[in-house]
Amino acid sequence: MGEALYSDAIVALAARKLSRLPEPDVSAVRNNPLCGDRVTLDLTVAEGIVTAAGGDARGCALCCAGLAALLDDLPGRKLADLPAQIETARRLVASGVSEPESAFAAMLDRPIPRPRQKCVLLPVEALKEALSSLSTNTQEYRA
Repeated sequence: MGEALYSDAIVALAARKLSRLPEPDVSAVRNNPLCGDRVTLDLTVAEGIVTAAGGDARGCALCCAGLAALLDDLPGRKLADLPAQIETARRLVASGVSEPESAFAAMLDRPIPRPRQKCVLLPVEALKEALSSLSTNTQEYRA
C-alpha cells in the first residue's frame, strides 16, 4: 500500500478548530484562485509584539494546517523579526528541510510537492499582507 497523502502531523493540524479574533488590530485575507483556498489572519499587537493571533482557513488540509501552525507560532513574536521568519518559512517549504524552530517543522516530515507549496504558504502570504498594513497604518510595526 502506498504512502498516505498527508502526514499525521498535517492531518492533526488541519483538523483543529480555528477562530478569528474578536477585535484584531489588523486582518488580512489571501486567496488562491487556482484551487479555491482562502485564509484570513487576525493579529493583535502591543509594543511591537504579537499578543494574539487568530484566523480561519477554507481549503485543503495543507492550507488549514499551515494556518494552524502559524497561529501557534505567532504570539510573543516581535514584529521586527517576522519578515525574516517569512523568508525562512518560504525557504524551508521549498527545500523540504525542517528546522525545529520553524512554525512548519511538524509539517515537513516529508517534502511538500512543489504544486502544493502555495497551499502551505498562503497563511504566510496573509501574514506578509498584515505586516504591510501595520507598517502603513500604525507605528506598531516600526517599533
